[in-house]
Amino acid sequence: MSDITQLVAALVLFFLLDRFLKSYPLRKWLGVLLAAMGAVGCVAASHIRLLGFDLGLLSIFAVALGVGLFLKRRRFEQMG
Repeated sequence: MSDITQLVAALVLFFLLDRFLKSYPLRKWLGVLLAAMGAVGCVAASHIRLLGFDLGLLSIFAVALGVGLFLKRRRFEQMG
């Protein structure tokens, strides 16, 4: 699978998770888990392809998605 296709798939996944995942604890812990696993994957799986997916590239997107979810974890909380 080409890098552009993987990029588009990761962006679509990021958009869907960011829009439809509304639970505060789930956003927080999924963000922490994705950021940690992505950081480990950047080092451990940087040159590995699995079923056509470049695991190093997906690890970078996992870190970005995890940080984005964690930083915007209170997005759907009621203010006041």
